[in-house]
Amino acid sequence: MNVDELKDRARTVLEGNIVQNDEFFYTCPSLGTYQHQWLWDSCFHAIVWSHFKPENAKKELLCLIKKQFDNGMISHMNYWKKASGLIPRLADWLFRRLWPEKDRSRITQPPVIAQAVTAVYERTGDKSFLDRMITPLQKYYDWFDLERNERIADDGLVSVIHPWETGMDLLPIWDHVHEIKRFFTLRSGLWMSKLVKEYNKVNWDIERIKELNLFLVKDVAFNVIYVLNLFCLADLCEILGQDDSVYRARANQAQKTLEEKCWDDATGFFYSIPSLDDEFFPELTVSGLFPLCLDVAKEKLERLVTEHLLNEEEFWLPYPIPCVAKSSPKFNPKGSTMVLWRGPTWFSTNWYVVKGLQRHGFDEPANHIISKMREMVEIAGFREQYNPFTAEGYGAKNFGWSTLLVDLL
Repeated sequence: MNVDELKDRARTVLEGNIVQNDEFFYTCPSLGTYQHQWLWDSCFHAIVWSHFKPENAKKELLCLIKKQFDNGMISHMNYWKKASGLIPRLADWLFRRLWPEKDRSRITQPPVIAQAVTAVYERTGDKSFLDRMITPLQKYYDWFDLERNERIADDGLVSVIHPWETGMDLLPIWDHVHEIKRFFTLRSGLWMSKLVKEYNKVNWDIERIKELNLFLVKDVAFNVIYVLNLFCLADLCEILGQDDSVYRARANQAQKTLEEKCWDDATGFFYSIPSLDDEFFPELTVSGLFPLCLDVAKEKLERLVTEHLLNEEEFWLPYPIPCVAKSSPKFNPKGSTMVLWRGPTWFSTNWYVVKGLQRHGFDEPANHIISKMREMVEIAGFREQYNPFTAEGYGAKNFGWSTLLVDLL
């Protein structure tokens, strides 16, 4: 499949996942499985739309901020319509009723939106679009600094309060918070639902959530995305002639703290940590590779690449990058719609790691991963996740964010 054919297939996937009426326009992750609007999915879709039809990217992002809370938070899910089909309707019955508001959730997701707005601006030069987005963006990232930094650990890093916020719902890191010795999907699902119910009891007050301390984590990948997007927001402010210094200072502080607290020199890897102490969660996952996207010390970047990414017993498998290292006893190369983030390869995380490799001149492994991503699409189509040994596709079909491959070509 040549590049033009691949791009045509990617565009067809996005077009097939459009959900719209006079009130809303968004691209759902997969019309047959995930029919609502997810935060970081929509941002990824907008990045790809910016290559094909920037007006769709703008509509996607403007739709995303329509349900922004007054305090600045953007929900991880917006519910614009009722789901159709057995599995989506069952998911709605299980989870939608958990939230105080029936049209949106009370948690957020990796804050990719400033990167998405930047991608649209870079391909259109449309300052009027920036004018419409800049205040919602500032409110969102200011909310992070107040609610998830100052009121929890106040060291520059932001905390997540639920596994769903990470976008990597069942990553083995969370087993340590849940204190389970053997993973079981239903048990984890019940625990995650219970977290929401407990937060409902305290009216989602962050001080009381901190006191409960049921799930407070400074996740590496989440904070890398936060830093990258703070820098993007600062650049957007500068373009519009606004003060950018606050966002650059926050980004630099978060990056500094991440390098100080999450790096383990003994193993040459970055680990997520509890928000209220600095003890590593000792899991080799793709989250720990995300600092390749930042300007951390060169020797740390080199160790991440040589000791871990290119290690055939960890992440350098036939179809990289598995979300969990092969050497982990929790590694499972197979996936499904119910079993997520225990081992398969995902294109969203690949996109970040490849961008990081390119940023620091690791062109050979970056190009290899891109080539293997093309093979995965040729073998299985645009799937939710892929077997890192065989490229077999799992989970949803015609999955939106897997079209991120287009942004790497």
